[in-house]
Order: sequence, then C-alpha cells, then structure tokens
Amino acid sequence: MLRIRFTLEDLARTRVALLGPLAETQLSLRMLQRREEKVLFDGWRRRTRPRVPPDARQLAAFVASPQGWMVDLFTLLGPVSSIEEGRERLLSAPRAQLRAELSPDARLDRLRPSWLSHPGAGDGAVVERLANGLADYHAASVAPYWDRIHQHLSAHAHLVGKLMAAHGVGAALESLAPYLRWKPPVLELPDYRPWQGPDDYGYHLGGRGMVLAPSLFCGPVPQLFTPATDAEALLIYPAPRDPATIRSIWSPPRPAASHKALAALLGTTRAAILATLVDSYTTTDLARRLSISPSSASQHTGVLRQAGLVSTTRHRNTVHHAITPQGRTLLDGTSATP
Repeated sequence: MLRIRFTLEDLARTRVALLGPLAETQLSLRMLQRREEKVLFDGWRRRTRPRVPPDARQLAAFVASPQGWMVDLFTLLGPVSSIEEGRERLLSAPRAQLRAELSPDARLDRLRPSWLSHPGAGDGAVVERLANGLADYHAASVAPYWDRIHQHLSAHAHLVGKLMAAHGVGAALESLAPYLRWKPPVLELPDYRPWQGPDDYGYHLGGRGMVLAPSLFCGPVPQLFTPATDAEALLIYPAPRDPATIRSIWSPPRPAASHKALAALLGTTRAAILATLVDSYTTTDLARRLSISPSSASQHTGVLRQAGLVSTTRHRNTVHHAITPQGRTLLDGTSATP
C-alpha cells in the first residue's frame, strides 16, 4: 500500500488534468502486454496486436514493463494535445533528464532494444527513432479510438473538477473510490506495489501539490510519478470503465440519425436529457432544467446508462451524469443531419 500525505498547501495546489494521447499511448503499451480486465480490453488487444510496428514491439517491455516499471515520460513532457506535439516535445526534451529516465536500473538493460543505445539520450537519431516508434504505435492502437477516449476522459475530468470546485479537493478524492481511499490528510492506494522498495510505504508531498490524471489504459491500480524538479506530483488513475461505456469506445461509428428519429428511438424526454448532458448535471439539477421530477430524471438516466449513452458518478448522496462517447456520437450525428 502507498500512503500519500497532504498538507493544506498540497490540497490548495491539487488539480485535475488530461495528459493527452502520448500518455495514453504509452499506458496502452503496458495494457497490451497484460491480461487484466479481459472483458474491457481483450477485444482491443486482439485487434491491436497484429498491427503493432516492429520498433514498438521492441520498446514495449522497456518503456512500459508489464511488471510495473514505466519510463516517466509523463512528468518529463507534461500534457500534450496531439501525438505530433508529444513527438516534438520528446525530440526537444532535456537530454540529461531523458538520459536519466532511459537508464533507471541495470536490471532493465536486458529489456532494452539493441538500437536504444545506453544511455540512449545522447544520440538525436536514437531519440527520433524512439519518438517515431511511439507515434507509429499510436496510429495503430489508440488513434482509431482517440476522439471517443478523449470525450470519455474529458467528461470524467469535468465531473471531478465540478466536485472539487463545489465541495473541495477531499470530495473529489473521495469520489475516486475504490481505487483510492481518502482518509484526511492521507490518500491511500491499497493495491499499489512499487517497482522497488517495501510494499507498504508513505510519501509526503511536501507542499508541491498533485495533478490527478484520469486514464483509460492505466489499469486497475493508480500510478504515482514524481518529477525531478519540485513541480507537482502526478497520480494517474483509472477513469470509470463500466462495460457499456468501454464497448461504446471500441465499437464502430453508428450511422447518423435524424433528430426526429432520435426522439422516436429514445423518447422525447430521453433525447432532451442526452442533449442536456453535454454538460454534466446532478439528478436534481437535470430535473429542474427539464421541468421533470427527480425520480423521472433518475429513471431516464438509468435507461440511458444501461444503453451506454450516459455515465454516472456518485459522491455521497449526490449523483452526477454526463454523456459518454457513444452518446456524443449519436447526438453529433443528429445535429449534422438537416
């Protein structure tokens, strides 16, 4: 277990952010090599494995070891909005820091591709091959689904941000159970196992604060990364991954429906709820906005959730709803139809 201790300054400096496509690409490399969460990811694994480029196959066990080690490109490069931006940041990353990340432990040398020369960061051609290998793998594994992945992560981050703004950081941390347990002033990661060192240990943020980054490919156990500088620590944690939502991410796009067809398919009230949940709402606020009863709003969102069109996050007695990637695709199709 990992116990992360917060001070008041740490709480004030804690925020939620999306890391972008390069981080998801690296995390997906580890998910590709593991067997966990078969219901959610085996379909993606079967489609992706035959398409992995040779350099990415060689990189996989070194930059994203299935045993737990990961090269920390996350804090080194920061959030990126596109794979092209990630590639450029990697190419221009400080060589000393990149060298340190690529030379972490002699035990990992056996996993290093022969072309990723030790220490691996002094040769521009080597770094370019590393960047190209990750970009090519992204095109095969993550790019086909990126719009939906981004929508899913954005909707969740928006919910967490609203909780944080309305009820404080503690409420946001509480909402991330069962992966995390908030016992003020300590955040517990019950299943966390470090790459090296004792299985049960504590980490003091020391006023640096923390970035909370939801991820689709993180796996069931959150991962802590601490930069070499005194910048915020980074905690990557699994975004909500109910089967209906994940299936909607991997499924092929549906034909666009007309607005009348959508209302006929879902019902007028459910169609209106889906359109409203482009922004997240609690059950009570949704009912007030659409002039329906809270029980009716709860019933309709339950049906939409079972269909994979809406996701729900609970905090104590409050339930927040937001549209899923599949719901967004259906809604965007209606708005594009005359």
